Amino acid sequence: MNWYRHIPFRLQILLAAGAVLLLIVAGFTYAHWRALDEALSRAAEREAQHYTRQLDTLARQALLTHDYEQLQDRLEALLAGETIAFAVVLDEDGRPVATYGWQDSTQTLPPPGAKLEWQGQPVRVWHHAIASTPEGEPISFGSLVLGISLAPLETGRERLVLSTALLLLFSLALGGLLLDGVARRLAQRLAALAELSQTLAAGDLSRRAEVGGSDEVSVLAQSLNALADAVAARIKELRHRIEYDALTGLHSRIYFDEALGNLLQRYEPGRIWVCAIDLDHFAAVNDSCGHEAGDRVLRDVARLMQEIIPPRVEHAVLAHHDADEFAACWVGTNEDEPNEALAREIGAKILAHPIIDNGLNLTVAASIGLVRADRVPSTVADLKIAADIAGYVARQLGGNRVVNYLPTHPWVERRRREIELLPVIINAIRTEAFEPWAQRIVPVSEGRLHAEILMRLVTEKGERLTPGVFLSAAERFQLMPRIDRIVVRKVMADLGQRLRENRPWPADVVSLNVSGQTLSDEGWIDYLESLIHEHGIPPERLVFEITESTVIEQPEVAVAFITWVRGLGAAIALDDFGSGTSSFGYLRRFTADYIKADGQFVRHVHERHEDRVIVQTMVSLARLMRMATIAEFVENDAIIATLRELGVDYLQGYAVHKPQPLSEL
Repeated sequence: MNWYRHIPFRLQILLAAGAVLLLIVAGFTYAHWRALDEALSRAAEREAQHYTRQLDTLARQALLTHDYEQLQDRLEALLAGETIAFAVVLDEDGRPVATYGWQDSTQTLPPPGAKLEWQGQPVRVWHHAIASTPEGEPISFGSLVLGISLAPLETGRERLVLSTALLLLFSLALGGLLLDGVARRLAQRLAALAELSQTLAAGDLSRRAEVGGSDEVSVLAQSLNALADAVAARIKELRHRIEYDALTGLHSRIYFDEALGNLLQRYEPGRIWVCAIDLDHFAAVNDSCGHEAGDRVLRDVARLMQEIIPPRVEHAVLAHHDADEFAACWVGTNEDEPNEALAREIGAKILAHPIIDNGLNLTVAASIGLVRADRVPSTVADLKIAADIAGYVARQLGGNRVVNYLPTHPWVERRRREIELLPVIINAIRTEAFEPWAQRIVPVSEGRLHAEILMRLVTEKGERLTPGVFLSAAERFQLMPRIDRIVVRKVMADLGQRLRENRPWPADVVSLNVSGQTLSDEGWIDYLESLIHEHGIPPERLVFEITESTVIEQPEVAVAFITWVRGLGAAIALDDFGSGTSSFGYLRRFTADYIKADGQFVRHVHERHEDRVIVQTMVSLARLMRMATIAEFVENDAIIATLRELGVDYLQGYAVHKPQPLSEL
């Protein structure tokens, strides 16, 4: 029945209705035919009874008097016509004594009730016994055989059947026309509903279906209209939620991006400005006053933006992106100063706005990044990235300031480079494309040979990037824990294999750098300890280097790691010593085995008196606290001679050893 589903709906209705009508007509015709046949049989029987009563009296007298000639005459006179086809009167011995229409007296008479063709016409046969029952047993005189012609009745039946058929055909034709009209109207209305559904599905919710009554299709049309109204209302509500921020009433990120794209299509890039506003120390408001106070601050900042920006520029679009981040774009002049002044005014208003809650009187500042569209590729994404970079630079410079994006600005270039390196670093982490390298640290007089593990990031093109290229980006995006795990695992596997194969290490002692982010990584100590035990590494041949800034910024984490390392039997080196603000004070709290003089004091130690004094002080302090000193960035013989004179214990730099792949040492 699959073919039935593929034909038009109107034709389906006509076929179904036609089939039903045909069944009705067939049933009606059959019943009518049966009733007509029974009526003809009853009519023939009445004719037979009529003639039988008349002939019974005549035949009985003739049979009693044996006056068969008179009986013959009476038969011919009485039966002349179309109704009686033949008649035969038989005596009591069954011999024909008078006949009508029956020519052959020797022919066997048909049995009672028989139907036969007699001289081209249908005939039904009746037998009648001619008898008398005066008292007791009946006395038979003979019998009568009649052949009743059915031709007149058949003619009447044919006429009746023909008229009935014509009536039924007319009924079928009229019913078909009516059904076709109903089906056509129904199909048109359903097609209109289907077209409306497609229009609504395509997003045009302004169309509605016609409702012409209370029939089922009209009810369906009403339901479809109600559905369209509900969907339109819901879409309007959702669009409002998508386009507007519920907290501040400003536009959302999605709407902002779309509006900025429209501005880029309509106006010259030199007139379009994008501003990123990041509230400084906003977390302190939530922590000290609660999130309700923080929400009030966000609403106040939104109000200040609405009061300042739209009246001063054209086509301003203001948005609240996320938490403490806001954005704005507008069409202004192509001069920097008026637009920078507008951004500075926003920052000044935000800073001057007090936050009073539960007796606390606080303020927040704003780091604002500004960019003109013609200074970067004019796409929405590039403009937003540039504004974010400028805002990041403003925050790094201390916050509460406006930075106008200039591609030549060193901070901007650094931030842009970090963003460009992000996919490179992520891909390298995914493929573990970090090569362990090593640089030897040579004792000045006595002591064991050291080697610091460095690393190189191998790009998809085969380039090897030094940490100075990608390290700041990895730290910026919190990727150092994953990188440190990869490098340390590879180093431990290499050292363990050398031990198993009885091959020499790259040095007597191997130093491993651990970033401050990694120290804060949950499970780092357990992971490191499992590697040491798995590969059978002697802890006394390991040194873990942590930067001075890590010790200053994360004292609790640093103490926990130093305690674990020294308990394990390994050593600690304090890297970049002297670059922080409280180096000497922190040495009283943290016990280290080595301090590494920061390279800024070593590069010119042979020619700058102040650097010489600083290094001399480091050496004296280290000896007092029973620590060894390592000088980094030793690049020539003059530096080596000066460091020997100052009593430095170890030297590290290109003048001593250039870094090599760990596998080559």
